Amino acid sequence: MLNVYDIILNLQDGDRIYEFFEWTNKDNIEHIKKIPMVRITSNFLEDIIKNSIVIDTNYLKEIYKKTEIYHDDGINIIDYACLFTDNFKVVAVEFNEEGKALFKSYLLLDEEEEILELSNEIKLRNIDYKVVKKNRENLFLTREEEFRRNYLLKEIKYAYKKGFYEKINYLYGEIFNDNNKSIEEKYQILLNDIKLNYSKQHNKIFKIIKLTHSKKKTTSN
Repeated sequence: MLNVYDIILNLQDGDRIYEFFEWTNKDNIEHIKKIPMVRITSNFLEDIIKNSIVIDTNYLKEIYKKTEIYHDDGINIIDYACLFTDNFKVVAVEFNEEGKALFKSYLLLDEEEEILELSNEIKLRNIDYKVVKKNRENLFLTREEEFRRNYLLKEIKYAYKKGFYEKINYLYGEIFNDNNKSIEEKYQILLNDIKLNYSKQHNKIFKIIKLTHSKKKTTSN
């Protein structure tokens, strides 16, 4: 294990990790004074990035209160946090006391490059962990694409709930040629397709919906 000093993190709640070029001023950017780093296998790192994991609590004892954050009123301590690397990528993770990964962050590009040079000095470490949930959603969406996907899902759920079935039929027809489905089947197919296979086709219907909303606002004004 090696301590890393003076880096910037954007610890995000949930299963998504944003690349540094997608960070925004609204994100909770943290200036880390010190954080431990451990080298693990690429398979383990991939599970950290893609899935929900729980790490061995024995390892938590080794990193307990070893992460320090600069704060307006001094230095704050994170109970359980660590950098993980496979010598190719670096990911920061904050855990709860049960070992569940709560927050994750990539690093700024220049800081990651510097840290990767140091990672060669660390011996590979075997840490017990388990995947508690495989995240099937597309984790390679940009932040904007993720926003559009979630926007579409809300629109379709709202339309179905309110009985706006013409809207469901129209959006379904923009993606699929098959019309031999019930409205319930179309609804579920749309949700699953957008959630798991977001693509340019979905961007197209997002723009259609946004344009429709813009026209309604113009008309009401």
